[in-house]
Amino acid sequence: MDPTQVDKAIEALMSHCRAQESNSITNTDSKVLVQVAFKKVPNKTQHPLRLTLKHSMNKKDLSVCLITKDPQRYYKDLVKAQGIDVARVIGIGKFKKKFKELESKRILCESHDVFLVDERVIPIVPRWFGKYFYKKGKAPIKVNLKKKELKAEIETATRSYMMSNLGNGSSISIPCGRVSHDNEQLSDNVHAALKELCSQVNPGWKNIKAVYIKSDSSVSLPVYTSVSSTSYKID
Repeated sequence: MDPTQVDKAIEALMSHCRAQESNSITNTDSKVLVQVAFKKVPNKTQHPLRLTLKHSMNKKDLSVCLITKDPQRYYKDLVKAQGIDVARVIGIGKFKKKFKELESKRILCESHDVFLVDERVIPIVPRWFGKYFYKKGKAPIKVNLKKKELKAEIETATRSYMMSNLGNGSSISIPCGRVSHDNEQLSDNVHAALKELCSQVNPGWKNIKAVYIKSDSSVSLPVYTSVSSTSYKID
């Protein structure tokens, strides 16, 4: 993929989006998405994939809620001892007891910007979260709490996006920034998202037919189109 084409598309898209937002009475700060069209529908993954961006989509002073395997106290002490900036730590046992009702889930969802979940319990978390978190764009992001460099792992997770719809169709959309990001940051994130996707989904670039970028409300601008018609089997 030609980086120059990516930069040109981002410049054109951002000029349009920023002009639109300057004339709007509300500050929407629209998402910027990278759309990937596949030659063949990829195989479904057992669990959502974590794609990490170079620059966070969230504000710098974001509030992080960490949901862990029990016992809760152990992980509260662990993050405190390592100087990790987490607003709240909730053990999975407490989460299931305290946040059964929709209203309690709504309050929790609105109280934090990002929800990180111990990868050992993340398979059971979606049904306890319910639809509200996903509608608000706060799907749980897995984190490995066994990592020695735990502070770095938490920071990396806050820059990540969980892709759960792979294999459901011939294309996907990956959030890679907002209109408030500068063009260089958006370009970095587009390349990072595609690199992560290709490293985790076989056979990588060979199965990508086209790549586009767009905002929530704009048309899609092409940045890459495959010229190969090679046939192959997806393992």
